Amino acid sequence: MTPRFHDRLAAGISIALLLALAAGTYFLAQTSLRDEGPAAARLLTHDPDYFVEDLVFTRINNHGAPVFRVSANRMVHYPDDESSDFEQPVMMSLDPEKPRVTVRADRGSTSADGAETVLTGNVVLVRDADAGEPRMTIRTESATVYSETEIARTDLPVRIERGDSVLTGVGMEFNNAARSLRVDSRVQLTWQPPPPTR
Repeated sequence: MTPRFHDRLAAGISIALLLALAAGTYFLAQTSLRDEGPAAARLLTHDPDYFVEDLVFTRINNHGAPVFRVSANRMVHYPDDESSDFEQPVMMSLDPEKPRVTVRADRGSTSADGAETVLTGNVVLVRDADAGEPRMTIRTESATVYSETEIARTDLPVRIERGDSVLTGVGMEFNNAARSLRVDSRVQLTWQPPPPTR
């Protein structure tokens, strides 16, 4: 073989390798473009991307003081709308200036920013006793809690126990910030006077 033949052979092999590399790159680019549609569609489905068990997290105010705590047996997060589902959630206010309020339920679902939480199944809201105010317990099957405004609402039947008195009705708004309670309809009250002071 002559040196000229070797040069032509080396050039031919180099060109063949470059053509193979270009074809491979084109094939990968086309495959990537075809996969964008299904991949984007997968991102929009309501499938969980992670879960956490036995979680506790605390919200703090602008001064760094804890104001709200949420715990749950299990949390599942969904990337399409950034929402989360909870099993056995417990929400608790931590403002030392107000009576403690605790809300429990079988299940919960919260929005991406955590400002709105829908609780379902055996919802129980308890406001601790305070000076001049007895303990209050509210029971219903579903309620929406707005953590920013400290409001809980439901359209379903409620049972409210305040001391020894019992109030039932349909639809309710409990505003912890304003310390007010409204029952919308079918209100029935069994009132027990407080024991006399000595």
